[in-house]
Amino acid sequence: MSRDTALSPERFRSLRARVRGTELVCLREGPRGAPLLLIHGWPQTRRVWWRNAQPLADAGFDVIAPDLRGFGESASAPGSDGSIAAHSSDLYALLRDRLGLERASVVAGGLGGLIAQDLSARFPGFVERLVLFACPLPGPRHGMRREPCALPPEKAPDSARMRRSFAASFYTAGRRAGREPFSAEELSFLLEPFGAGAWLRAGSLACESAGRALLLESNPTPCVLLRGDSDPWLAPDWDELATRAFEDAVGPLLLPATGHFVQWEAADALNDAIVRAALPAAPSDWPDAETAYVALGSNLGSRERHLCAAVAALRASEGVRSVVVSPVYETRPLGPGAQGPYLNAVARLETRQSPRALLGRLLEIERKEGRERSGPHHAPRTLDLDLLLYGSRQIDEPGLEVPHPRLHERSFVLEPLRDLAPRLIHPRLGESIEALARRVRDPKAVRRRE
Repeated sequence: MSRDTALSPERFRSLRARVRGTELVCLREGPRGAPLLLIHGWPQTRRVWWRNAQPLADAGFDVIAPDLRGFGESASAPGSDGSIAAHSSDLYALLRDRLGLERASVVAGGLGGLIAQDLSARFPGFVERLVLFACPLPGPRHGMRREPCALPPEKAPDSARMRRSFAASFYTAGRRAGREPFSAEELSFLLEPFGAGAWLRAGSLACESAGRALLLESNPTPCVLLRGDSDPWLAPDWDELATRAFEDAVGPLLLPATGHFVQWEAADALNDAIVRAALPAAPSDWPDAETAYVALGSNLGSRERHLCAAVAALRASEGVRSVVVSPVYETRPLGPGAQGPYLNAVARLETRQSPRALLGRLLEIERKEGRERSGPHHAPRTLDLDLLLYGSRQIDEPGLEVPHPRLHERSFVLEPLRDLAPRLIHPRLGESIEALARRVRDPKAVRRRE
């Protein structure tokens, strides 16, 4: 598919539905799959999901991405308050009444994240699972350095060109740090709907009502949390607040070299998180694969480069796919003598390799990164890869023990493993990773790296 075709407004078919006194226009792909609602933020329209819709439909989902009322091609109802509650009520009516869907999983960021949280709280049981990123959270601190908000009507730009330029300023300010800005072609595609004046009022109404969104201090909806490591709008305590806000959460998972617009900047990583981590009910075309967890560590040389090389090598391995990586932790070394601190993480992957073959692949990756195993135990190393878990198997063989025999003792392994799978049960001990991590937690020795 050419880049021009990928950015065409006609790439996906449009569905028009009369909902609560207004007409919503939405993208819909894969209508026989598991329902998946994608909610855009501000200043965005359904076009921001152009890099996600087809891969998710191909994975087996019924992908529904509407323009919210007053945004893009969707109309505004006369006298509409345009509040967060109105948007979530629109979406409930669209999916439940117009499309006949009893439940759905929801993916959203920014203003859309507020609407998703309101939807899960206002209509209990309707939202099966949330995938949230870069959005305000419950409480007065709300986790944001700034909240993108529209100008009041009296200060509105008075031409289509100026309105698009105003909207473009948010894309520039929220882009990934250290990377090229959005291309002119991308911005033209994303911002074309914002030439009309009505969108400004819709954005203002929604932002003004943000404080009245129905945000639960402890939301029971299962949730996967993600964030770009270069998002300039997230406060330093966003991870802490996000984890506290959801009773059943995975993450927050860190997306490298990613800013505020996760669905555009890190489309592949987000799609993978949705399909493999967020929505396990999705049909699998690898029914004979096992889920394995691998610990990664480095305290010699360029530690970040060694970890990145290991992840890249895992993703390129035959019989391995869907590699998802935890946030990175900095860890006090255990070994003898003067050593530098470690960087540690955990990777989850699907594999058709046997446990012995996977272990062999891990040793091969270590060697390619200069690992020498001839030194003393706990000596410094360029790269250390340990097979922690392989499905629910218990293996005791020469040179191969699964689960890893010291998994339950190591905070530097349990902390990142908990980010990926807090409710996972240790096959030998019968306890959750969450419980094991709490028992050995040592914030002075193991801390998440920002």
